[in-house]
Amino acid sequence: MADPGAREHAPQRAVAGRPARFDFTGRTALVTGAAGGIGGAIAAGLAASGATVWSLDRDDTVRAAADRIGGHTIVGDVRDPGLPEAALSRIGDVDLLVLAAGVQVRTTGSGITEDDWQRLADVNLSGPYRMIRAAVPHLRRRGGGSVLAVSSMSADRAVAGIVPYGATKAALSHLIRGLAVELGEHRIRLNGIAPGYVLTAMTGSLLADEERAARIRERIPLGRPADPEEMVGPSLFLLSDAAAYVTGQILAVDGGYALS
Repeated sequence: MADPGAREHAPQRAVAGRPARFDFTGRTALVTGAAGGIGGAIAAGLAASGATVWSLDRDDTVRAAADRIGGHTIVGDVRDPGLPEAALSRIGDVDLLVLAAGVQVRTTGSGITEDDWQRLADVNLSGPYRMIRAAVPHLRRRGGGSVLAVSSMSADRAVAGIVPYGATKAALSHLIRGLAVELGEHRIRLNGIAPGYVLTAMTGSLLADEERAARIRERIPLGRPADPEEMVGPSLFLLSDAAAYVTGQILAVDGGYALS
């Protein structure tokens, strides 16, 4: 009987000049939050590395983003409980799942409205959980696979003004670690990245304030916020066969901010 993990551990050849362990040819990826920002950058990186990419976002601009990388599109809101099953029934089995959809609300922990709290919880935690749950049977049929979640440095650091956001990201990080324990026997790996300050729409207004931006840069050992493309390398590593023995890890990609 064939070993269901043989695909993961079999010797590989480099394709089109790419190191074999970082080649995703023949693999299918679903990326949420892929209209732009970190999700869009990871989707483009996977496509450039050979994967067949399905880009999912509630923003209709995801169609143009998917067209640019030669991928496929699903327009939908991760808050919809029926979306994961509908998306995966359209795609079929997947090898890679990237959970990059996220929202932030800048407010105090005691002052957040019920609606804003529910939106944070639905998008940042319930949405990823439902997507993973729906994807597990598909990943198992492929003999295993890899899941990557975009968490945040705020998951491990109390930051005034975004405490509810940090709480949802902390829960997401714990979910990834816990499911890594449960799903390891099925050769399903789950990891995450914890970005620091990245130049996206989420941080645009914050970094537009030059005085505040200067204070932030002073706290970052590398001296600057990141571009979304700088999240791609660490993400592809965790998704790839190069990280075949890595699971349940949340990798800080913050320019050293957490050290300061």
